[in-house]
Amino acid sequence: MKQLVVLILIVAVGYFAYQKFVAGEGSEEVKSVQALADEFADIKQQMAQAERAAGATGMDMTGDADSAMGGAEALLKKLQELKESLSEEKALQQAEELEREIQAFLNRE
Repeated sequence: MKQLVVLILIVAVGYFAYQKFVAGEGSEEVKSVQALADEFADIKQQMAQAERAAGATGMDMTGDADSAMGGAEALLKKLQELKESLSEEKALQQAEELEREIQAFLNRE
């Protein structure tokens, strides 16, 4: 009985690993959009860190914020160039959603 439980657990772990690492992988287009989304997450983190530092210390952190905004503008340009070459529907949808997020980030005051 104990061996059966261990076998079931091993099969379950194998199944979830397969789903995560093999079946979950998308096309190259989706991966390209996801890489840009990850880069945008880093930019948002950089901006949040600059805002926290400015609030906590009262120091002028506009240089850090400007750097994050410049990075977002460059990322938007890369995304728009990538969108022109995308043919897969899922990748296009993700790219459009990411573009809206970046636009909202850039337009916030």
